[in-house]
Amino acid sequence: MAPQLQVSRGYQPEARAETMRYVFYGFQMTGLLGAVVMLFTAAVWRKIVPRHPSWFNFMITWIISCSSYIFLVGVPSGKNPSHALCLAQAALVYSVPSLTAGATISLVIHVYMTLRSMLSGVLYRTWWTIALVIGPYVPAWVVLMVSLHIGLREPDSVRRSAENMYCNLKPNLPERLSAALVAAIMLIGLAVELIIFRNLWRAWGTLKRDDRNSASRVVRVLAFTIVGMLTIILSLIFCALPKHGAAFDLTISILPLSSVLIFGTQKDIITAWGSICRRRTHGEDTWETFTPVGTRLTVTEE
Repeated sequence: MAPQLQVSRGYQPEARAETMRYVFYGFQMTGLLGAVVMLFTAAVWRKIVPRHPSWFNFMITWIISCSSYIFLVGVPSGKNPSHALCLAQAALVYSVPSLTAGATISLVIHVYMTLRSMLSGVLYRTWWTIALVIGPYVPAWVVLMVSLHIGLREPDSVRRSAENMYCNLKPNLPERLSAALVAAIMLIGLAVELIIFRNLWRAWGTLKRDDRNSASRVVRVLAFTIVGMLTIILSLIFCALPKHGAAFDLTISILPLSSVLIFGTQKDIITAWGSICRRRTHGEDTWETFTPVGTRLTVTEE
């Protein structure tokens, strides 16, 4: 009996690690599926679910982020993936924190510009929209190129993580670079959020008299800005810490689900899918949406 107990205990950590590995992949794939469904919904039912390009970009960055973590789904824990596959994943894993953080801040800036337009009646120019869409990819591209350069110059630095969930690099330069970029983005986001909250506080009386649902708008602003800041903070911790366990990886994998739940439960998205179930076609916008029609890509400043 004693030898059997020892063998059973010896295999428990491996079984637990394998379970956490598949839970991690499950969260990432669920977040990926949810983001794809939301992107599809907004693209197909544009009249019911109008969204700003920064919102589409936000969803695309989460699709990229979730996809980057599931490269090794079909690779057993005891087997080393190919160098090309492992390097590609490591480079993406280091670059997606700044990508999702930048997309989140772009969405926050869009909220600020939308609120400013509502209060002043002045719409912002098209180049603002272009900057909000392209901006998040600039720091991510820098981290991606640095990671690929290190991985190609030092092939032995590319390795599978201790938890066997994804690949990473042994040098800490990509980690430090990504951490610095995310920290800078975080400071910008904090500043913009303070301005948003100040404007909401000062204009609360005006918003209450507005015929739009001001309370719902404020809740949405608070919800996704809080989740966005959590994303940035956790991404910063991920990049700064040289070692982190499977529990932290699972926490990271829950973030896409949080974004999907916040954005996927909006009334207009539910209405769009409800129309399929009822086999009914909507000809015009039915529900108020977060993004006013006046802030789309074709709008110019008055």
